[in-house]
Amino acid sequence: MKTKYIVAIIGLVMILGSCTKELDLYPKDQVSDGSFWKSPKDFELAANRFYRAFPSHFSHHDSNAETTFGSGPNEVSNGTYVAPDNSGHWDNSYGAIREINYLLAKSEEYANPDEIKTWVGEAYFFRAWQYAGLLTEFGGVPIITKVLDVNSEELNAPRNSREEVADLIIADLQKAISFLPKASEIEGIDLGRISKGAAQAFLSRIALFEGTWAKYHNGTKANERLTIAAQAAKSVIDSGEYELFNSLGTDKSYRKLFIEAGEDSEEVILSRRYVKDINGTHNHTRWLEQNIMNPTRSLVDDYLCTDGLPISDSPLFNGYDTMTSEFENRDPRMAQTVFMVGTEYAWYDTTKIFDKPSLVSPVTRTGYSVYKYLAESLESWSNNSEYDNIIIRYGEVLLNYAEAKYELEGSISDADLDVSVNKLRDRVGMVHLTNAFVGANGLDMQLEIRRERKIELACEGFRFNDLMRWKTAEEEMPKAVKGIKFVGTEYETVFPDLTPGVHFQVDSEGYIVAEPAGDRTFNASKHYLRPLPKKQINLNPNLEQNPGW
Repeated sequence: MKTKYIVAIIGLVMILGSCTKELDLYPKDQVSDGSFWKSPKDFELAANRFYRAFPSHFSHHDSNAETTFGSGPNEVSNGTYVAPDNSGHWDNSYGAIREINYLLAKSEEYANPDEIKTWVGEAYFFRAWQYAGLLTEFGGVPIITKVLDVNSEELNAPRNSREEVADLIIADLQKAISFLPKASEIEGIDLGRISKGAAQAFLSRIALFEGTWAKYHNGTKANERLTIAAQAAKSVIDSGEYELFNSLGTDKSYRKLFIEAGEDSEEVILSRRYVKDINGTHNHTRWLEQNIMNPTRSLVDDYLCTDGLPISDSPLFNGYDTMTSEFENRDPRMAQTVFMVGTEYAWYDTTKIFDKPSLVSPVTRTGYSVYKYLAESLESWSNNSEYDNIIIRYGEVLLNYAEAKYELEGSISDADLDVSVNKLRDRVGMVHLTNAFVGANGLDMQLEIRRERKIELACEGFRFNDLMRWKTAEEEMPKAVKGIKFVGTEYETVFPDLTPGVHFQVDSEGYIVAEPAGDRTFNASKHYLRPLPKKQINLNPNLEQNPGW
């Protein structure tokens, strides 16, 4: 049985108001100042609500990019989405920001600030979290740092610049870092709350995002942001609070990090936590079996061979003739992420062999299926999964550090590679990435660092934002989404009743085409930002729509 703290998501008196039948009722649409904010416990209860912001497993995919494909086309991935009338993301974010601002305002009136600094630190973290979500989707948005009423001028405020929003996020995270405890100082029922390391790690993420966005989209403060990203990531590394989960060996540790075995390991910096009968369960394992998220050719072909070379350069690559040949002599993360035929896996209360992909029903439209995240307990096959959804992990921090250093300096030392990328490679027994290796084999260090990120963070929901900030989406997103090589391979023998062109489309080389290039588009003049909801523009005529929308 796992013992972990679950932040209660409950309707507190701060939302519902007082239920007393006395004539002198407190307002029902706001915090009852007469009965709340009197003790540290009140601030803790208020901060508990902010944890609702963390996503579930079902928002945890890359189907909005080009590395996975779901049960059908994704309108974000193929560029067919239109400006919405309303946006739950926008509404929920600003609703949460209002609650956060209220706590921060009340904290200024509290007599003993030191008693509540942890909850104030959490509030700053979550305000940064909410604005970071808005920034990555919409760009600059209105900054609200106080509690508004119906007459507040800010309700008709124009959008703040992207730089101003990023500055606020960074400032909030720096405040959070100064207030929050280290992970090692959080004990007992408080395990799982936001730590100093979580705020530092998230700062490395958002500063890297904004630094590279500025660098490749002709923005400002690129070097300043990248410096912050590198420093924040290095602070996490130097803290000694975290390490990679590698106790199960090179062939299991990476995959099992994401299911029951990896819960509360020292790699997990922050997670969305599940416990049955307290804050629910999920059905992610079953959904994966139903092919809600399928790897694509773009992802699979980027796994290196065991000699550290791409498949286009390595003599170790065995081609596509059999259902397993392309997995041979490859980075072990490939077979720990993508199901390989012959893999034995837990299935309900027994085991099962993955003998062939589901090309009939439930269909994997690429011919590949996800093995990463597939759990190993009976409960996980019965809609009662309790394994957590990792929000921030140490592996990402190592990648943030390597990329920030390279983008800032135009190069990276072998020493910095050894404390970052090569730690990840050691976990799976891959050869090290070095400057000498890159030079001797005609590789590009920037592309290899980006490849490492693509592989290590596969199916974790990072890919779309990476393509956006690098400004490479215009190259990657319009391409056809492809899967296994069917024609001329063992698949034709295993599936004699399936006919290319009838049951699925293939290209001239025999690869399954899940979505042809003709059905995909990416308009560089508008698709790097999502459109603001039309309702918000109608309510506030001073809001300016994003270009092209």
